[in-house]
Parts: sequence; structure tokens; C-alpha cells
Amino acid sequence: MATCNLESVLKGNLFQYLDRTKFEIVITRFNEPLFWTGGIEHLCTVYNKGEEGFQLDKGAKIVSVSNHGVGTETILRHIIARYDSLADVTFFSQATLCDREDQPLYPLKDYYLKCSVGGVFGYKDRLEEPADSRFQWRISSPSCKSVGDRTFAEWRRDVAGIPYRRLDESWVKGDWISVGRERIRERPLSYYQGLYDACQFSRGILVEECWFLERTFYSMFVGA
Repeated sequence: MATCNLESVLKGNLFQYLDRTKFEIVITRFNEPLFWTGGIEHLCTVYNKGEEGFQLDKGAKIVSVSNHGVGTETILRHIIARYDSLADVTFFSQATLCDREDQPLYPLKDYYLKCSVGGVFGYKDRLEEPADSRFQWRISSPSCKSVGDRTFAEWRRDVAGIPYRRLDESWVKGDWISVGRERIRERPLSYYQGLYDACQFSRGILVEECWFLERTFYSMFVGA
């Protein structure tokens, strides 16, 4: 059962015998502490969007990037950069675990054990957003509305190439999702690069496409 209790999420450590080719934990970080990675640093790749100079010992990989696009940008960035060298299973994670009750997490081990090279795993919820939904109350500036001022349904159709089937698909809140290498590669590298370019993340920290992508990743990976 999904939970937001940090102790329950971290209970047990089956990862000491794995390496980053088997299971990679991809973390989007601003300036949050990553105490929960203790003992599993060797599996972590941290995209650091905060102050330069951040270090995480014991084999963690730190990649310093510009602070825009939040976690959705990180997911596309990582897939594009590592398309030919992806881990068997990649778990995409925010830097702070269990910070919102509406974004429940399974125990961390489940994101490896219940996924596979061809699988997708996350806490699914029904996607019920109206097709014309906007998210302008969270954008960081007027220029951060969607490119071309597209609605959610228009973006799904014209950019992601996934028709929006309201009430007939799911999403994973907060992008706490693990995806197998072969599942990701069911779409060509050019698809992910095209999405990244179309989003124009550099317009701001939180562009409207971040909201669109969060509600699209699950359908994208399962092939809806």
C-alpha cells in the first residue's frame, strides 16, 4: 500500500548488491538535504539545480544544471543524455520524500522489485483534468504559459502525440515513477528530444508544460 510515511518508504535496504547499471535513482535537487540516500548513494544520479559545489559521497554522481523545468525537465534530460546507456530500471525522484500526502509513495524497494526492463511502476491515480485545463496560477511569469498558448488536450495531441482520453487513463502524481530501459526505448530518442525542445524549459522554473508532462508521463511510458 502506498504511503507518505518516510520510515515506511525507507524501511529495508536491498540495494547494497546492486549497481547503477541495474537500478539508477535519478533525483531532481534544488538545495534540499539528501539524508535519505545514506547507504544507496552509489545508485544515485543527482541533477543539482541549486548552489554549485554540492557533493554526495560514496559513488553518487552529481550533474549541475540550470534551475528550470523542475523534475519533468530532469526526466527528459536524463533519458536524452543516457538513451544508449540507461539502467535496467530508472527511478525518477524528487529530492524530498513524503512531503505531500496527495503524492503517496510505495516503499523504495518496490520501485526496483516491482518494475522490470520492460515495465512501469508508480502510484497511479485516475486522470480527470478537463481538456481545456490551465495551470496559470502556478506559472512563474506570463511568458511561462504553454508555447503557442495550447490547452492540455491540444498539447497532448499536437506535441506529445497522445490523444487525451479523459476519465480513461491514469497518471502518477509528483513523477515518482520507475521505468524500465526497454519501455523507454519503445519510443525513439528523437521523440524525447522533440518534447524537450518543444517545452522551451528555459523560459522559467515552472513552465506550463511541466504540468502537462506530469499528467502525460504514465500514458507515454505504457503506450496509451
